[in-house]
Amino acid sequence: MPISKKLIKKMNDYYGCNYIVDSSKDKPEPGETYALTGGPGTPCIAAGNTWKESKVKVKKT
Repeated sequence: MPISKKLIKKMNDYYGCNYIVDSSKDKPEPGETYALTGGPGTPCIAAGNTWKESKVKVKKT
C-alpha cells in the first residue's frame, strides 16, 4: 500500500530531512545505471536521493 503524500510530508518535517520521498513517479529506467551507495556528498539511493538524481553519468572519452 502506497504512503500518502500528507504522511510523507509529516514524516519529513518530523525528522527534518527528505529521506522519505514520494516514489510513485520516481522509478528506475531499464538500461540505465544508478548509484545505490556512494561517498559523502555523492547522490545515491542509500542517501535518500531519487532514482533520477542517482543516475550515473558516463563520460565519453
